[in-house]
Amino acid sequence: MYFTSASSRLFLYDINSWDLKKSYGCYNGVLRDVSWSDDGKYILQVNSKGLIEILSSAEHDVRSLQHIPLKDTWSASFHRDGHRNIAIGTRNGNVMIWDTKNKTITKSFPTPSQQSSVNYISYNSKNSSLAASMQNGETVIYGLVSNIPVLTVKLSCSRSISAMKFHHESRSLLGLATDEGHVVLRDITTNKDKVFFENVHASPVSDFTFSLVNKDVLLSSGYDKILHVYDIRLQNVVSTIRTSYTLTSLAINSDNLAALGTKNGLVLIYDLRDLTKPLNVLKGHEEEVRRVAFQPARKKAFSADISLREDNEVTSPQIVQSPVKTRTSDMFFLSNTPPKIELEVSGQGADTKADSFLVMMGLDKSNFEFDEDGNKSADLDHRKSEKHELRYHQLDAEKNITKISTPLNSKAAENLGFSSPIDITNGVPDDGCGSNMNFMKTKPSCNIAEYNNNLDTKTVEELKDFVKLTLSDVADDNRNYFLHIMMALTKQKLFYEKQFCEMNKQIKNLVQNQNALVDINRKLSLDLELMKERMNTL
Repeated sequence: MYFTSASSRLFLYDINSWDLKKSYGCYNGVLRDVSWSDDGKYILQVNSKGLIEILSSAEHDVRSLQHIPLKDTWSASFHRDGHRNIAIGTRNGNVMIWDTKNKTITKSFPTPSQQSSVNYISYNSKNSSLAASMQNGETVIYGLVSNIPVLTVKLSCSRSISAMKFHHESRSLLGLATDEGHVVLRDITTNKDKVFFENVHASPVSDFTFSLVNKDVLLSSGYDKILHVYDIRLQNVVSTIRTSYTLTSLAINSDNLAALGTKNGLVLIYDLRDLTKPLNVLKGHEEEVRRVAFQPARKKAFSADISLREDNEVTSPQIVQSPVKTRTSDMFFLSNTPPKIELEVSGQGADTKADSFLVMMGLDKSNFEFDEDGNKSADLDHRKSEKHELRYHQLDAEKNITKISTPLNSKAAENLGFSSPIDITNGVPDDGCGSNMNFMKTKPSCNIAEYNNNLDTKTVEELKDFVKLTLSDVADDNRNYFLHIMMALTKQKLFYEKQFCEMNKQIKNLVQNQNALVDINRKLSLDLELMKERMNTL
């Protein structure tokens, strides 16, 4: 985690040790503004001339990622969610939204009648409104749904705004500070002050911020060298810190640490639980510290959040979209009714077969053909029998090849015994009549038992081949059966996903319509007030 202070250079400190880790500066003059993106990844810097630059602190040194090539820019603010959309205000009073990924302007709001430079710009907590404070003291509220100005905030106590920002939780609470030392919290829904701290500072209010721990706590700093801590709910000042330096900027983090930038280049770090003395004093700047900021905690990355590094890295991996959105198969969403789970799937023709579920999964091995009625063709059984017969002939051919290539002195040949033509039994020669032949010791020309064994072996091998073929067919049928079930379930799942997406779109449209109606009502009320003022003038 880093802490950032901006003067003529940008310093990044380690929040744990408060050691200076990185430094960046390439412009002359004191920086106008520095802020972190809400996801804690990038830094938005506005220099003294109003040029806007996006920086990254992820590398060993601070690196510039993108310059916004717009003329007369004067203020900028990150979107509350991520870093893609940046609100920009110009010296002519124009307000626009810059897309950091496509590097284009996505929204441009109407120019006010009285052109004045936009000194401060801020999104509200829900990103539904955008506030732009002008040099003439007016603050224009733009509706991000209707893209029109819906309200103009004018303070009766002052015509000079020294600081402005929305509350980080309340979408309608806008904070304003003035050069006369006032701090005002305005409710933009009713266009009335919710809290008004009058002359709380004896000199211009340099900055203010809302506590991230307690939403009812507000802090403000001024050129009178004072830091005030407020309770918004009780509408009073809880604590006051008097320093020896002119305070120019203020920031707070979720650990109750407050940072104060000073006119002479020092940064005071306070722990709000002990305000007796500074926790640390950071030195290094030679000019006034215009802005201080704590790096927000890193949030979990979303698929829609695009990294700015992809614009600078050629070898960055492409983002893979969801297969549901890019699927081109016409097998799904055939009607608006939920699909039924069926085991038999009708054919789609030769062209759509290549885009079928089994082909896309790489498992289409059945080679089924269908007729015009969607039934299997009549020669399917014949092809199955041909396939079985082909397998049987292949096995038989393998057996014949084995028999032909068997050597003569194999074990089977050695088992065949033949009797000698001269058989001497007990030392008595044969008389030619065979009377002295010992039939018990005479080996037959062919062993019957061995023949039976060979016959049984052949039968067993044939049975094994038959069982293998049968099991293979059963396995193929079971696989196809399972795949058909999975295909039907997938169709039903995709149907419900489509219905869910449509419902989400309808809900978003309803929310947008509601916000548009609120913006129109605000516009009408503003017009009504202007008409009343004109009537009173006449």
